[in-house]
Amino acid sequence: MQKEQLSKEQRSQIENYLKTYALNLKLLRLDKYHKEFFGGDTDAADMLNEVPLARAKMFDVRHFILGLDNSDEKLFLYYHYVKCESVARCAELLGISRRSGFRLKDRSLALSYKKMTSQALK
Repeated sequence: MQKEQLSKEQRSQIENYLKTYALNLKLLRLDKYHKEFFGGDTDAADMLNEVPLARAKMFDVRHFILGLDNSDEKLFLYYHYVKCESVARCAELLGISRRSGFRLKDRSLALSYKKMTSQALK
């Protein structure tokens, strides 16, 4: 079995896409904090108008991950990018060593990139 390697650019592209989930989650938490403590009447409202778009992006990333075939790679991506667990914690949850967790991350990103490019061609 030949191991598929991603270039730095490809890896960065897929990681940035998957990391948008955590970024948008933080934006939603900021929006909730803003509404609770400031009533939504400050200048930060301009940035917080992005909330509906943030939810849509989060749904897109989550749907992308859950659309993968059932495998350890899918579980890893879910725990790491949606549940915001560290690689070491993901490895622990999957019952593998930390080192194997980093290998699994590489395989997961390669699988994700392959799916992303195949969807773009459709």
